[in-house]
Amino acid sequence: MKNYLEIEEDVYFICSRLREIDKSYRVLYNLARQCYEVHSFEQSKSSYCFTVPYSQLDERTVLFALKTRSENRDKLIAEIEKNNQDIYDRQIKTQVEMLREALC
Repeated sequence: MKNYLEIEEDVYFICSRLREIDKSYRVLYNLARQCYEVHSFEQSKSSYCFTVPYSQLDERTVLFALKTRSENRDKLIAEIEKNNQDIYDRQIKTQVEMLREALC
C-alpha cells in the first residue's frame, strides 16, 4: 500500500489493544489524507474498517472500535435514531416558542 505507513506499536499500546478486539486489525497512517485508519486484511473485498476520528491514537480509538463493531450495529442505530428524535423535538419546541413570542 503505497500511501500508507503501518503503525505497529505506539506509546499507549493502542495497536495491540485493537488486535485484542480483533486479531486482524492493523493501524495504518494515510500519508495523503494525514490521518489514521484501521484496516482488517481478513475482509474479503476491502481491508478498510474505519478512519480514526481523532488526530492521535489514544483510548478513544479503542472505544470507537468497540462501539462501531458490526455486532453493535442495532444498538448504534438505535442510539442514532434517539439522537435524531431528540434534535427534532428540540427544534419543534424552539419553533413553537418563537411562534408564541411572535404572536404575543
